[in-house]
Amino acid sequence: MKAVTNAVALAMAVSPAAAAYKGFNYGATNDDGSARQQSDFEAQFETAKGLVGAEDFTSARLYTMVQGDTTNTPISAIPAAIAQNVTLLLGLWASGDTFDNEVAALQSAISTYGDELGSLVVGISVGSEDLYRNSVAGIEADAGIGKNPSTIVDDIKTVRSTISGTALDGVPVGHVDTWTAWANSSNSAVIDVVDWLGLDAYPFFQNTDSNSISNGKSLFQAGMDQVNAVAGGKPLWVTETGWPVTGTQQGLAIASADNAKTYWDDVGCGLLFDNVNTYWYILQDYGASPSFGVVGSELTTTPLYNLTCPAVSTSTSSSVSSTATATSSVGSSTGTVSPSNPPSSSLPSASSLSSQSSGSDKTPGSATSASPSSVTLSASSSVTPGSATVTSTPTPGVIPSNSTVYTPSGATTPGSTGTKATSSPTVSPYTGGASSVSASVTGIVAAIFALVVAF
Repeated sequence: MKAVTNAVALAMAVSPAAAAYKGFNYGATNDDGSARQQSDFEAQFETAKGLVGAEDFTSARLYTMVQGDTTNTPISAIPAAIAQNVTLLLGLWASGDTFDNEVAALQSAISTYGDELGSLVVGISVGSEDLYRNSVAGIEADAGIGKNPSTIVDDIKTVRSTISGTALDGVPVGHVDTWTAWANSSNSAVIDVVDWLGLDAYPFFQNTDSNSISNGKSLFQAGMDQVNAVAGGKPLWVTETGWPVTGTQQGLAIASADNAKTYWDDVGCGLLFDNVNTYWYILQDYGASPSFGVVGSELTTTPLYNLTCPAVSTSTSSSVSSTATATSSVGSSTGTVSPSNPPSSSLPSASSLSSQSSGSDKTPGSATSASPSSVTLSASSSVTPGSATVTSTPTPGVIPSNSTVYTPSGATTPGSTGTKATSSPTVSPYTGGASSVSASVTGIVAAIFALVVAF
């Protein structure tokens, strides 16, 4: 059964035609900073599965393997996922000095949950935006502690060794970062070793581009093209994207429920869902500024805007792929200070990337890559969402506030949405009808084929 399950996961990882996973990002702490417990995760997962208009969001991306307020106890999201039958994109927080604890928690989770865990894990992410934070742009943006590519490669090898011969043997292992990090040739060693490339992207923060909601889709696609061009045929997973319902205007980008709905329709429904493994940011982050939550202050299945996808045209599915041969979306280089925090608008132009690279300028897989989108991605100022003037080094997983000092060894847990804003969003829930998007027949065939191969 383990081999069958992981064969299906790998088939879906490498086949853009397979029925893609859809889900949300989930931090390790509640809004008040307390560690989420199993009951908290179960409530979140149950809500996501029942969302009106999007009932098929049944996967969860985690940022850390470690339960809040512990050293290396496995995160309680795992038994919650088992109870709710939710698939998992596991994450190990790689920056800082706690990676050994992440690996220990992974080992413990495998020993504790065995095949129950193995049947639900669709992928493992080693790190999140570490390469961006290690870059010139990330350092200038004071984005927090990063990690160099050679160390990320070593960490990926450690994880592969850890899962070898276990219930997670064969699960595809990747890394999550920004398009500027992936397109920087000095990071090509990471591309060489991963099974898939994870992308975090937010056109909302590209405030030196023409980033009105009408250009959200094209900016997203331009950045995704940059990643596909260097991916060497490896699949791309969209691990964070979204548009806020409330918050301060960024350039031409206005936060509102109407614009969040437009972005959901254009990028989510129009490009990603059922084509690319996608983890939307975020189910709930009430009180954050900006706030990207699909639901507001109450954990309810009634969203703040209509999640029903428009009718799909026959040309839609051909416009995106998770492989390097597609012309696809997403563009954003993040100044994130945390695994669950949206990025800053620090976006150098594509033409400037070679000057940042220390390695060869040759593009891996360029013979089969699509040409970049015609949209020009310009250089951008460094803005840290949640606090543009933060000078301290924040703990992974926390949006900083000007009144709080964070340290890498602090008690705050990776994956938190951090300090609450002083004012609350006033968006009213959407009350429309429900619908769901079914998996493609091609995806089912691919999964069946994987089962046959596994046997």
